[in-house]
Amino acid sequence: MKLMIILLGILFIFSCDGPIPPVPNNNTGSIHISLGKPTDLDSSDDYIIIRSQYVLSYNHNKNVPNWVAWELNADWFGDVDRYSGNFITDTSLPAGWYRVKHSDYTNSGYDRGHMVRSEERTKTIEDNKSTFILTNILPQTPDLNRGVWLQFEYYCEDLCKKENKELFVYAGGIFHTDSTIGNGVSVPDSCFKIVVILDRGQGLNNVNENTPVYAVVMPNIAGIRTDDWEKYKTTVRRIESSTGYNFLSAIKKNIQDVIENK
Repeated sequence: MKLMIILLGILFIFSCDGPIPPVPNNNTGSIHISLGKPTDLDSSDDYIIIRSQYVLSYNHNKNVPNWVAWELNADWFGDVDRYSGNFITDTSLPAGWYRVKHSDYTNSGYDRGHMVRSEERTKTIEDNKSTFILTNILPQTPDLNRGVWLQFEYYCEDLCKKENKELFVYAGGIFHTDSTIGNGVSVPDSCFKIVVILDRGQGLNNVNENTPVYAVVMPNIAGIRTDDWEKYKTTVRRIESSTGYNFLSAIKKNIQDVIENK
């Protein structure tokens, strides 16, 4: 019996296509939040949705995600065509909650802004379609969504494809006003993104004081389309202060103190 188990283990290792992914270390078992599931003081507006492509916290009062978290490396990019249908109502939400529709954004002046970018999930049709579920979407101005935000997404893509990096990404909105579109879909005043950059195949145990971390907060306004994304660099700690969420909580506190203040 022992011999059979050993042989099966060897067969599994050699049948894997590419590097073995980092081992998750979180209470959901998802690789996407292996550096920590963001938490705040009020969990009543944090409905956690776990998909194979990403994990998110949904706010049923604002009808948008509080944050979306995902792992990204070159393996997630493929040649599947971009999904061409309407954006998808999330029918997994609890009964009685409003479920955002494609039409809530129509003629609003705002784009349906992906948190997990469509191109970042093009290995399979199912992966790509998952990014069009409306719980992965925030209202973004065209100048943000198609300009400086996209520019930063291109930068992350290059890190994966050209430098063979392993990224752990968190993104969401910051809300200071009560602006809404459609049937109560909240519009963020700005959008944030946190990107932890490791070498391919690395994970939580490889994070140290020298690990590169990019944090940006971009205003959700017109007139910024051609701005350089680096103009909006900030620190993780400032994002935590603005959102109330604690990010990267699985990382040792002494290391957090260094990389979150870069």
